[in-house]
Amino acid sequence: MSSCSTTTNEKSKSEKRDFSYSGKKLSIKSTNSSVRLKPGSGDGKIHVERTLKGKAGDSGNSEWSLDGSTLTLRTNCSGISLSCEGSYTVSVPQGAAVALESTAGPVSAQGLAQPLDIHVQDASAEVEKVSGKLGVTVSGGNASATGITSQEFSAKTSNGRVKATFGAAPRTVTASADNGNVNVTLPKGDERYRVRTKATNGQARSSVPNSTSGDRRIELESKNGSVRVDRAE
Repeated sequence: MSSCSTTTNEKSKSEKRDFSYSGKKLSIKSTNSSVRLKPGSGDGKIHVERTLKGKAGDSGNSEWSLDGSTLTLRTNCSGISLSCEGSYTVSVPQGAAVALESTAGPVSAQGLAQPLDIHVQDASAEVEKVSGKLGVTVSGGNASATGITSQEFSAKTSNGRVKATFGAAPRTVTASADNGNVNVTLPKGDERYRVRTKATNGQARSSVPNSTSGDRRIELESKNGSVRVDRAE
């Protein structure tokens, strides 16, 4: 079940829709749309806001639907279109793990405490103040994570950089880039890390001592780019 409200003007159409949901894992599949994730209110619903610009607001050119545990968000204008844009903000139910797949649309997430797995093709991903297990895979864009307190973090890009800053000491960090730099900044502290950095065609640097007895692990690699890990000043 869902409810919906709409406001329109000459250039864009803004709508809100609620989907009842009680599952433990939510899959989101997005196409040609920007998606922003934020914490939900804990009322057992997925709250979605969207803005459609230009031809995206025409009948049949967009979709938002929930089928079982999969939320589909789509914008697709055929023919010649000077303006066709869809953006979605999803308030995620508390406690539900999230797996997001986006094609040709940027992704951002802020303040989520549950496990989060993001896959983006032909766009970038930006994550801020996430505390659950976090995985980010990007093809054709950058992966950025800021102020995260996740104990487990992984990131991979094919053509873009990886940049991550931590607000709390992580247990495991693995990050790699085929064509791009990898930069990780750990928080201040005396935690010991097992550090491994590798740059096939670039420089690999670490100001964090490699402790073979450390119970935390940092593994960073770039094939064509530089790698660096530091503590915050």
